[in-house]
Amino acid sequence: MRFLFTTFEGGGHVPPMLVVARELRRRGHLVRVVSDEANRAAVQAAGLDFDPWRRAPNRREAARPDDPLDDWRNRWPARVVRAICDAVICGPAAAYAADTLAMLDEFEPDLLVSNELLFGVMAAAEATAMPLALLTANVWCFPTRTDLPPFGPGFAPARHAWQSRRDHATRRMIAAMYDAGLDDLNLARRRLGLPPLAATLAQLQAARLVVLGTSGAFDFGDGPPPAPFRYAGPLFEADTVATPAEARLVDPHRPNVLVAFSTAYQGQAPLVRRCIEALAPLSVHGIVTRGPALEATPLPAAANVEVVARAPHGALLPHCAAVICQGGHGTVLRALLHGVPVLCIPTGRDNFDNARRLVQRDAGLRLRRGCSVRAIRRALDRLLHEPRWRTGAATLGAAVRSEADHGRRAADLLERAVVGAP
Repeated sequence: MRFLFTTFEGGGHVPPMLVVARELRRRGHLVRVVSDEANRAAVQAAGLDFDPWRRAPNRREAARPDDPLDDWRNRWPARVVRAICDAVICGPAAAYAADTLAMLDEFEPDLLVSNELLFGVMAAAEATAMPLALLTANVWCFPTRTDLPPFGPGFAPARHAWQSRRDHATRRMIAAMYDAGLDDLNLARRRLGLPPLAATLAQLQAARLVVLGTSGAFDFGDGPPPAPFRYAGPLFEADTVATPAEARLVDPHRPNVLVAFSTAYQGQAPLVRRCIEALAPLSVHGIVTRGPALEATPLPAAANVEVVARAPHGALLPHCAAVICQGGHGTVLRALLHGVPVLCIPTGRDNFDNARRLVQRDAGLRLRRGCSVRAIRRALDRLLHEPRWRTGAATLGAAVRSEADHGRRAADLLERAVVGAP
């Protein structure tokens, strides 16, 4: 079988896609990945064929302040959605569609597998009757699942009639926000010979399968999700054994606290500085991973805090007592796999919804982005000394761990999608 994967440089969704693509390659299938030039090295290191976008946006460096989403600057939801529509979903839809048509013609795949934000790719698949699957490395981000709280506000599941009405109204409101990009999307569709859509999110109906790269146990919802959604479990590579240099980052005599904020630029430097200040007087050992977003950013020094450019979280987390992060899906689930409670300080995107799923299961705490050094210190003290949080993280983590198979379930689903099997 031949699989064409399309994605873009936007943070943590690229590595999970590579996990699935590499598993398909291991099974003997032909696999090609199309993404921004910034992802070439990672794709080729995974042993996969790579093509860059040609007409569509093509970032050459990851995690820079010029991220086209620029969503970290916005707080008003309609502006956040409009920025995403302009930068990825609809604004460049015609360019993404044109590139996809060329790739389909050159590679002749049996299945096109796309990131869920590339509506231009979806339109190209629809125009050519190409079987399409979406692969998301997260909980579902659009308000099209009525069995879950609407994505964005961080709501808990409805328990009362007024909450159900709130969720219904919020879904409609958020769906309407995406129509800010409808003209651009319909222009792309017109160039493909497709009829116009009445709503932007109707483009999602082109997919015969949506693979959710998260744990069903972590997500909300009772029982299997509705079609075309399927849970594939967390899409991680197996944890690596720490190298001697990485092992030296761990203090065997004090609780280790990992501070790991987004790989994407989210204006997180002031928050990371406050986290270091919060750790400084405590009897803990802090490990701060800068990631590409903070490579050149000055950070304060503390005697009990080690700041490194990067380190594999899977090798550090078995030795950690807590994690402080913004609530990104990958960091949260990796912590849960090791039963480590999490202090979430959301900065945007999926953070509020992931934090809600943690707090709901007593697996972590949440603070607002503008929280003080004292608030961070007090919350961390609770995670370290109140047993309920480690118990909650261990319980939820065991359920998440039972679904982690390094992409095998996702590969099974994509193979079946080629032949139209459910």
